[in-house]
Amino acid sequence: MTRLRRWYRRLDGWTRSLSRATYAVVTGLVAFVTYMLVGGLLGEFAVAGAFGAGFALTVVYYVMDPRER
Repeated sequence: MTRLRRWYRRLDGWTRSLSRATYAVVTGLVAFVTYMLVGGLLGEFAVAGAFGAGFALTVVYYVMDPRER
């Protein structure tokens, strides 16, 4: 459990060190890749849907900046 907690804290520290734009792009890329992977596992590749989800999350995370304290 401590190894998992240590990994989480490293990842959390890395994401907090990113700029607002970089964080938004990383979030969008993660959404795009996840959408494509799940679609591939279900046998439906929806590139337009994946692009839309990734783009939408990138814009929302850039505008709203959820990491702001």
